[in-house]
Amino acid sequence: MTISYYEKIGDKIKNIDDEIPFELPDGWVWCRGYSCFEGMESTKPQGDFFDYIDIDAIDNRLHRIKEAKHLPVSNAPSRASRAVKDGSVLFSLVRPYLENIALVEEKHSNCIASTGFYVCNSNGLLLPEFMFFLMISGYVVNGLNQYMKGDNSPSISKDDIENWLYPVPPIGEQQSICAKLKTVFTLVENVEKSLN
Repeated sequence: MTISYYEKIGDKIKNIDDEIPFELPDGWVWCRGYSCFEGMESTKPQGDFFDYIDIDAIDNRLHRIKEAKHLPVSNAPSRASRAVKDGSVLFSLVRPYLENIALVEEKHSNCIASTGFYVCNSNGLLLPEFMFFLMISGYVVNGLNQYMKGDNSPSISKDDIENWLYPVPPIGEQQSICAKLKTVFTLVENVEKSLN
């Protein structure tokens, strides 16, 4: 028996079988970005100084924020306008194949990010850590790369991320997947440290 997938937007129902890349385990659902993410907020630097995350603040191998830039507000770049919070995932819209992707942790939650990032904020459907692992996955990175436009700095758009289909497991399963992945990533890091 084959399963068909349908999407309802407003009153329109459409078959999306040709967009489904693979079968999901029982209990998982396909969800577009605009149904998983709560949208981005704009903000402006305030006071005398602010902490700024731009693309080169990301360690694209470890997918971490190396260090935010501490800048005077008077020198704020025009691109400094994306609000972030603890649990946001930064995904670079410019050259996404370089994988400048990072999970925002508490210590960077007061920073302002560049408009060069799409800031993924979960609406509750995705645990922040699972959302991070999902966004660094080959399925998402390679899938979004196909939408790149431009020659000098090939980029994708906010709409590309929001229209993409994401596989979403139940919350309990997201927790156990994150626990396993963290164990594996820690092992890999420890092996790398012992080799250096």
